[in-house]
Amino acid sequence: MAKAIFGIELEVPLKHGVTCDDFRNCLAEAIGPNLVHFTRSGRMVGYHSDDYENNIDKWRVASDGSLSQFQGRGVEIVSRRRTTLEETKKAMESTRHLIDLELMKTTTCGGHHVHIGIAHFSAIKRTYNPEIQGDLDKLIRTKRVKLLEIKIHEVYSYFQPVIDSLLSRSRRSTSNNGYCRPVNGAYLNALNGDDDYAVRRKERYLNDRSQRAPLWGNRGVVNFGKLDSYGTVEFRQHQQTYHVATVQNWVRLMHRLTSRCWVQETKNIDPRDFSLTIDGFADYLGLGQNRLRAWMRRRANHFGFGAIARPRDSNRIIGVNQRGNNEPSIREIPPSNTPNDFESLVCRMQSEIELQFSNNSRLYLNATQLLNNCNAPEGEDYKDTFELPSSGMYGTQWVNGNWFCPITFDFRVYDAVDWTYLSERITEALME
Repeated sequence: MAKAIFGIELEVPLKHGVTCDDFRNCLAEAIGPNLVHFTRSGRMVGYHSDDYENNIDKWRVASDGSLSQFQGRGVEIVSRRRTTLEETKKAMESTRHLIDLELMKTTTCGGHHVHIGIAHFSAIKRTYNPEIQGDLDKLIRTKRVKLLEIKIHEVYSYFQPVIDSLLSRSRRSTSNNGYCRPVNGAYLNALNGDDDYAVRRKERYLNDRSQRAPLWGNRGVVNFGKLDSYGTVEFRQHQQTYHVATVQNWVRLMHRLTSRCWVQETKNIDPRDFSLTIDGFADYLGLGQNRLRAWMRRRANHFGFGAIARPRDSNRIIGVNQRGNNEPSIREIPPSNTPNDFESLVCRMQSEIELQFSNNSRLYLNATQLLNNCNAPEGEDYKDTFELPSSGMYGTQWVNGNWFCPITFDFRVYDAVDWTYLSERITEALME
């Protein structure tokens, strides 16, 4: 994600008495006034007005016609087109107190949209300059981009049941919500060979330089309508949220899906070779047993999709037996007396504990009771709930009598774990 080009849109209500300039001032203090667009009137900027379009490299507070349930206080927070995960976190944490979170809980209004910049992929930039409109006009007629557009629609459509399991009922493709219409069925029909006309139409589209992307695209869950103006593909299905971890994980997931469909080594992998489960989707995306897979599993369990969330055997096609980012498991790291290695081992153990907790639905669902025991300022009560076996220097951790984190560890590392940090991370996961 370090070099990813992306932007987000958050449709939310402001609290009573909070003005757009109140929000902008707070945002500017957190990320810098040069990155925030202020209007002369102090009001919202008109959605896709000239003022909106001329400030795409700044954060904007915009209007949107879909926010009627927010009692006249609905706004669309639009990031600059090249924001970062760190900047997004600062922006949201600094302004969270201005958002009417209680009203958000009682409505199905609004959404969280993600724009992934495909025009800035290196292979495209070598031939086309995404900052020049003429190049963008040519780009959407190239076979490479058309193949990407088709692939993204195919993958999203195939895994739609899994993606639905990560979202609230009002945003699932089976709902009547016009803002999250499913992908046109012709994409999968052409892939499966079920519709001869669709197959022929797909071939003509790919080979005709006068035709432009998208083929059967729509302004539903996936939107290629802004490819010729922003150079992005937009993912529109997620419900409204102002939770940092949720926003960032959805960005990571959509970016991973897009890049998986683009990269030469993986773009021809057939999604139909993978099960319609969390593990099937994660395996297709090439995710290890990392936090993003764990987050998806938690979400599916939270929304009642236990069968989709249940751990399955990994698909061996793309080798998901290694950890995300090629990080070795803590089991593979020998104890070391050097300070730097020891610190690294502690960090790995914290990540492993958090990951095992997230992947264990039984522990996750009982976490409220567990966290209620964590009242000490430094988190020591939290540590005490992790009961250790008494035999030997190495062993397996337990929590309240249940298997918790089956990893080999050194008591020196265990004692150095930052339990306050872990408590905060797991509490944050429960709030998603």
